[in-house]
Amino acid sequence: MHPIPHRRGFTLIELLVVIAIISILAAILFPVFAQAREKARSISCLSNQKQIGLSLVQYVQDYDETYPQEHPGATNPVVDDDNGQLESPDYGSPFEKIMPYVSRGNSTDTASLTQQLFICPDDSDPHGLTLGAACTDAAPKPGLTSYVINAYFLFGATLAQVQQPASTIYLVERNSQFCDVHIHPWLGEIYDVSGYAGQVHGATPAPGAACVANPDSQFAVASERHQQGANYGFADGHAKWEKYNATIAPTNEQPCFGQYQAF
Repeated sequence: MHPIPHRRGFTLIELLVVIAIISILAAILFPVFAQAREKARSISCLSNQKQIGLSLVQYVQDYDETYPQEHPGATNPVVDDDNGQLESPDYGSPFEKIMPYVSRGNSTDTASLTQQLFICPDDSDPHGLTLGAACTDAAPKPGLTSYVINAYFLFGATLAQVQQPASTIYLVERNSQFCDVHIHPWLGEIYDVSGYAGQVHGATPAPGAACVANPDSQFAVASERHQQGANYGFADGHAKWEKYNATIAPTNEQPCFGQYQAF
């Protein structure tokens, strides 16, 4: 008779080594997986803005190179709307106007499949359903989505007026706590404009008086939603990721409101 061979099992030390190796691999790989998921959500959001931009370009071509208008015409909204006095009448959301170029549906209908185009996957409350009393106009405000429009374009702006459409922001990601469908750079929602009010548009501001980013006003833009940056749609239809500081940096062509200054 042959003796039954003795089978040696794992020692405690060997098991602990295996567990340690698995833990190290998990610690390395899990953040990578999380970053990959976040990158996918960021790309989906960027794709939304690109589609909106393409629809915008088609609309502008069909309507005599005029951007979707929401409020009464003004050639100088920074001055003409310096106190928000041109907010009525309201001709309807630009998102609604470009819907025929996207697909059938209504941009204010949260049940519509096309509404997904106006939702960023990283936006926890794209329709402002949890804002409640924080929404001064309504709770939630009709038509609220993940994106808001630069108000420069809402007063009958034309393509000819926009000096640098490829570097002029049309669409930004809305901070979930911001309750509006568009932003007004000249009303302090992006900048501290205390020293700018009343100046002739296009004039060089007094040193230190204006055109300075206001950290307290940055709340309007989800400026760090995607890896310390955000996606922006531009007046020529393209979209890209940028850091917030790059969007507000003044240039010779856009001296006061950075990439938000259309003309």
